[in-house]
Amino acid sequence: MDIDPRPPRDLCVGTASGLLGGLIGAAAMTAFQAGLERVGITSGVRGMPSTERAAERVAKLTGRRLPRKRRPAAGEAVHYGMGSLVGGLYGAAAELQPRVTAGCGTVFGVAAATVVDETLVPAFRFGDPITRAPLQSHPYSYVSHLVYGAFTESARRFFRRFFGDVGTGAQLVREAKAQGVPVVAVKPADSRRTLLLAFLLGSTAGPRTSAPLTVASWAAKCGWIDVKDSPLAFLGSTHAVAVTTPMAIGELIVDKLPATPDRTDPPGLAARAVSGAISGAALAGGRSWPAAFAGAMGAVVATYAGYTLREKLSDALGHDFPVAAVEDFIAFGGATMVCLAQLGSNAADAAATPSDATDSYNDALSVLGWPHS
Repeated sequence: MDIDPRPPRDLCVGTASGLLGGLIGAAAMTAFQAGLERVGITSGVRGMPSTERAAERVAKLTGRRLPRKRRPAAGEAVHYGMGSLVGGLYGAAAELQPRVTAGCGTVFGVAAATVVDETLVPAFRFGDPITRAPLQSHPYSYVSHLVYGAFTESARRFFRRFFGDVGTGAQLVREAKAQGVPVVAVKPADSRRTLLLAFLLGSTAGPRTSAPLTVASWAAKCGWIDVKDSPLAFLGSTHAVAVTTPMAIGELIVDKLPATPDRTDPPGLAARAVSGAISGAALAGGRSWPAAFAGAMGAVVATYAGYTLREKLSDALGHDFPVAAVEDFIAFGGATMVCLAQLGSNAADAAATPSDATDSYNDALSVLGWPHS
């Protein structure tokens, strides 16, 4: 398998990377504006926010009435949805023409402010016309979108490589299965990328405590991650899988019950931190305290962020079950993708860097008929 660190052009992957990047960019812009508000800096715009007006318009188009108490949550949904959509278009454009990423996303941020805030919002009467809007609203919008653009681009780049590594890992698994040979993982170093992936794996414990632990157990058993000769070697055993899998199924059911305690309660939060720590360490080979810490931190951050987001989305939709179902998919699907990304990333490193530590992996590549270092 000829592994190129520069992934080939892929419009779907680029769009998906942009969608996630735009979501993170929108969150960063919200946090930035909240910080400005704390020091007394606002856009000066009064009345109903443009996002709430847009949400109300959408509700009318669908023949439904948006209750006043749901307007803030619906407005936030519009904000994040629009941020993600614009990010997706940007990701697709970056795939076709990399020059659009000039200025580390700041040029994109300026363009987004011009098109959305300065053009579409007044054109669709979601806000005041440009000539009637407060003077400070214009620089406020552009500065906010500079933050949005920079964070969107940083996240897009990460997810672009992440999805590329997931694809590489999935291809390695498919080829190994076709050839009837086991997948051979390599113990990674405590690189920044490994720690970031450990953080992401731990974050899947936020929505579902058992998600990273269950997926890590299956990944260790299937050879996607290497925990042999480590304190976490038991994760790759049949017994571990037999314990974690029923736990995951049970949590999927219990989470939907109305009497289920909040995930931010101390027992639930502690369980998530432990799950994130163990799975994060396992992803890094089973002996990494930094990866364990990264996994635990990811779990804690995702617990609070996910709790707030689920409440707001449930309020906006008027139903909790659809949000819970999406959480199920994100938790277990995301954990699986992180483990595949680690496998794919290690494959690229092993193919590019000859060392004694990668001999077993190179032997596996030889069996598969793939070139290696």
